[in-house]
Amino acid sequence: MKEDYKIERVKERINYIEDVLASVAAGDIDARINSEVEDDLSGIEAAIDLLIDDLTDELKQRKKMQKEVEEKLAKIQEQQKTIFQQQSDLLELSSPVSKVWDNVLILPVIGTLDSQRTQIMMENLLEKIVETGCTISILDITGVPTVDTQVANHLLKTVTAARLLGTECIISGISPAIAQTIVHLGIDLSSINTKATLQDAMIYAMKQNQLSENVKLHSLFADSDENEE
Repeated sequence: MKEDYKIERVKERINYIEDVLASVAAGDIDARINSEVEDDLSGIEAAIDLLIDDLTDELKQRKKMQKEVEEKLAKIQEQQKTIFQQQSDLLELSSPVSKVWDNVLILPVIGTLDSQRTQIMMENLLEKIVETGCTISILDITGVPTVDTQVANHLLKTVTAARLLGTECIISGISPAIAQTIVHLGIDLSSINTKATLQDAMIYAMKQNQLSENVKLHSLFADSDENEE
């Protein structure tokens, strides 16, 4: 009878050990056997507790490292977001559109052009056209060293979009190198009004302004004469 009791007690302790291990496996890192009995099983139970201690310490260390990595990643992502915003702001600042004369806008471009910058230039120019109602815009690329096919196509789209808004877009300052590149790429700019220099473009714009004013005056006088009749 006594032996049966001992066997039953051993079974209970083994079941308890299994329950503790199952709890640890389920994520309860505080579960321990903590046996107060001194017998043949107590050494095994103490060893299991030590093993659980080692595993939980390692788990805590991994969680700590994971948290540090996540915090660093979040910081890097925030820095990247700030950098992208600064780059966007710089692109905006590098593509200023100004009203330099009655009815005349100018967009001076300096430095290397890429598709992203050219897209921002187009957006800035179109917004300014809508804002001011100017019907002449000058896109001066004197400070641009070279262009590729994508950039040239963006320039064509910019001119076309401006034309759809009722604005004539003049491209000035095409260098010999860019001219050769455009010819080599087979890009047709024949439909675009181009001028050798910004000065030439400004003179043309002022003449167009004067013609427009003359037309308006003529129309005004004609309407006045019709009213008198």
